[in-house]
Amino acid sequence: MRTRTVEQLVADAGGTGRPMVIGVRTPDGTRYWSRGPLPDGAASLFEIGSVTKTVTATLLALLAREGTVAYDDPAAAYLPAAPPVVGRPITLADLATHHSGLPRLPSGLLLAGLTRDRRDPYARLDEERLAQAVRETTPTRPPGEKLAYSNLGAGLLGLALARAAGTSYAGLVAARVTGPLGLVDTAVTTPPGAEHRLVPGHGFWGRETGRWDMAALAGAGGLCSTAADVLDLLALHAPGATGPLAEAARETAVPRHPLGSGLSIGLAWLVVAGGAGPARLRLPHDVLWHDGGTGGYRSFAAVVPATGASVVVLSARARGVTGLGLQLVRALT
Repeated sequence: MRTRTVEQLVADAGGTGRPMVIGVRTPDGTRYWSRGPLPDGAASLFEIGSVTKTVTATLLALLAREGTVAYDDPAAAYLPAAPPVVGRPITLADLATHHSGLPRLPSGLLLAGLTRDRRDPYARLDEERLAQAVRETTPTRPPGEKLAYSNLGAGLLGLALARAAGTSYAGLVAARVTGPLGLVDTAVTTPPGAEHRLVPGHGFWGRETGRWDMAALAGAGGLCSTAADVLDLLALHAPGATGPLAEAARETAVPRHPLGSGLSIGLAWLVVAGGAGPARLRLPHDVLWHDGGTGGYRSFAAVVPATGASVVVLSARARGVTGLGLQLVRALT
C-alpha cells in the first residue's frame, strides 16, 4: 500500500471544515497547519483530553526517580479513600498502565453523564464526592492481570501524586513540568488572559460545547494546550534530550505489559515496536502514541524516540483524529 505524504494527508484533513491544528516536527524543523475557524491560528488553545495522561505518567516517573513515591507503592497510601481491591493492593504503576482492575469510570458517573451532567460529566467530582465514588466502585479484575483502560485509574494517579507532593494536580504540573519547560500555554485552567485563544469545542454533530472540568480526576484528561507546547513535551523523548524530565520521559516509554501484535503499554504511552505488526502498519522504529477526547475536542500525539520525529493533531470537534495521526506518523517514518 502506497504511503501518502504529510502534505497530502494535511490537504485532505482540510476538507473536514472542523477547527484543527496539525504540527509536525522532524530533525529538519517544525511545521504547523491550521484548518477551520481558529481564534489564534496555530497558537490556538484546545483541550487535549487523555494526552494529559502522558504528563501524569511523566510526573510519576519524575517523583519515583526522586524517591517521593515508588512504582510499587499502594495507591491507597496517597488517596482520601482506598479503592476496593481483588487480590493484592493496586499500585501506582498499575494505575499508570491501566492494569489496576478498576472500571473506566467511577460508580454512578456514567448515568449522571448521560443525564444530569451530560454537558460536564466530571465537574461534581471534588475529592469528597470522588472518595465516596471510589468506595462504591467495584473492581472488574485483580490488578496486573489485564489491560482495562480506566479514566478513573489515571485520575486517581494524578490525585495521588499531587497529595504525595503536598500540592494540587494543577500546581504539580506547573511546578514540575510546564514551568521548567517554559510551556506557558499548558494548564488545567485556561491561562489567565488567554481565554480568547481557546477554540470553542463542538460535539459530534457540530453543536458548540463548553470546556470540561475534570475536577479531582484532572490527571486523566484535564489539560488544555497548544500544538507547539505538545510538540515541546514530545521533544523530551528525542535523542539528545537531557535533564530530569527527559530521564523521566524515557522511563515512561519502557514497555511494561505486552498487548500483542507488537503493541505494548508503558507508563500511559502505547508503544508500537519497530518492525512489528501488519505490513501496512509496520514502522522501522518504535513509536509512542496516545490520543484523547472530551465533549468537544479530539487529540493525538506521537513521537519516534529514535529520531525525534513527532506529530500532534488537535481538533475542536468530537470526531476522531487518531487515524489521521497514525497516517502522519507513517508518512514521517
